[in-house]
Amino acid sequence: MQQDEYYIVDRAKNSNYPLFTWDQIENEFGLGKPVKIAEPLKFRFGEPIPSEPEWVDYHGLPKPVVSKKIVDALLPLDLYGVQFVPAKVRNPKDPFSEVKDYWFMHVWNRIACLDKENSELELYDDGSVFGIEKLILDEKKLGMFELRKRQIFELTEDTSVLLIHQTIKDAIESVNPKGCRFFKATEWYSDIVFD
Repeated sequence: MQQDEYYIVDRAKNSNYPLFTWDQIENEFGLGKPVKIAEPLKFRFGEPIPSEPEWVDYHGLPKPVVSKKIVDALLPLDLYGVQFVPAKVRNPKDPFSEVKDYWFMHVWNRIACLDKENSELELYDDGSVFGIEKLILDEKKLGMFELRKRQIFELTEDTSVLLIHQTIKDAIESVNPKGCRFFKATEWYSDIVFD
């Protein structure tokens, strides 16, 4: 089943791995299209800032911000709908600390394949998705796309959900990254990061 081939990647549960936040206006990110950027994006540590922050290979914005090691593992796959945008990250608590180079993983590929009838969803009054208790993908809709166009994508119904195919998980794990963890899509739910 295609459902079993998908994962959700998230930052590892470690309070020393800082969340990142924008240190500039977000521009056109989040609109579901490629962007043109002339200079590196600017990020900083978000609150709460750890007393002993560790720079790792995967940080959340909550969108993925990754190290060169992960970028180098994924670039050869010629991913559809994904841009790796250079970024500079600073620690605002330490103005003399080194600014670090990272890459923002801008995923503009979106697929409407949430099986609303079989998933367990929390909905807003207008019917849009607030939370997901059980994620079921509509395999018929997913099957309309060749694998190359569904290796990494956001759910159109809830763009906070980023799905990656087993091949992407394998490529990331091949470089032994620090700072990320994977959940099978069949076992994931919106609040799992708090468990």
